[in-house]
Amino acid sequence: MKISEAMQILDPECGEKEKDPEKISIAQRMGAVALEKRLPQLPYPDGDRFILACPCCGSGEYLYNEDGNANAYCGQCGQAIKWPDDE
Repeated sequence: MKISEAMQILDPECGEKEKDPEKISIAQRMGAVALEKRLPQLPYPDGDRFILACPCCGSGEYLYNEDGNANAYCGQCGQAIKWPDDE
């Protein structure tokens, strides 16, 4: 299912037209996954205690920008990152 189709199904004004329960279920799961990525999660050590990885996709390459500063989101998958010093 395309993102635009899921958005239409989940839109309260347009979604009431969709009657296929399977399409509605797929759109709801897509929405839940998108919302889950907005919840900040702590990165985890990736084998080496000095290298951190995204809790969603496991990538450690995209947690920092070119200047070496920590990103608020993973550049690979978009997962919100909660850094330990943010607390």
